[in-house]
Amino acid sequence: MPLIETHSAEALGLKGLHLYFAAQSACASRVRLLLAEKGLAWTGHHIDLLKKENIDSAYFAINPRGLVPTLVDDGQVVIESGDIMLYLEQKFPEPGFTPEAPADRAAMEEWVRRAARQHVAAVKTFAYIRSNAKAAEKTPQEVDLYYKLQKDQEMIDFHSRHDKDGNPFTGEDEARAVETIEGILAEMKGKIEQTGWLAGPDYSLADMAWATSWRTWQLAGYPLEKYPVAGEWIARVEARPAWQEIARLWADPPTERLLEFPARAA
Repeated sequence: MPLIETHSAEALGLKGLHLYFAAQSACASRVRLLLAEKGLAWTGHHIDLLKKENIDSAYFAINPRGLVPTLVDDGQVVIESGDIMLYLEQKFPEPGFTPEAPADRAAMEEWVRRAARQHVAAVKTFAYIRSNAKAAEKTPQEVDLYYKLQKDQEMIDFHSRHDKDGNPFTGEDEARAVETIEGILAEMKGKIEQTGWLAGPDYSLADMAWATSWRTWQLAGYPLEKYPVAGEWIARVEARPAWQEIARLWADPPTERLLEFPARAA
């Protein structure tokens, strides 16, 4: 599993499961959904992205991309949402959300990794354009600090589109995002029509990974009604108790930094 080396005294000193997350983040929400489905006890470290709490040298020491989510498990750090989901599924296999058939298992892993890999192109770009990135605006001091801390070129390229003059998002950027989204939704429709879920006959990590992306598209005003088959799929995901549990923080984002989530029956 892709654990990363950390020199953060904060991370190294943590015992048990800890998740650094933002309540509204699609990537963090898919990990929260899996934690809820498994009924695991964990400590939440809420990062308020609107207040730019991630633009902080201490947080970049834990996650070198400055993104959420970050999982810390007894001082071991995993930083990408797909990697975190696969890590948790392997370490805590019951209840399991991995298909039995090898082909379905491989498809599930690809859907999970793809949700993380294509998040910027398929979700974040469209959401930022539709919101005009107002929530993401930084002060000059925050801009300066961000580019001192950020070393990841994908993040530099993305945020320079609204942090710096002369290179804003364009209609062509939106068209490329829509093309990517349409391709994904068409593929999702085909898979759901075949088996009812994205990776085989049962609900799996694949469905968790993309359900929160669907929610972000919905909030950004994407015309998802064009995909009624996928609409029926998301309705079945949203009917699950774990979805209702994670949705509480969307409706009422926490004001405290630390939150405790006790174990419960899965």
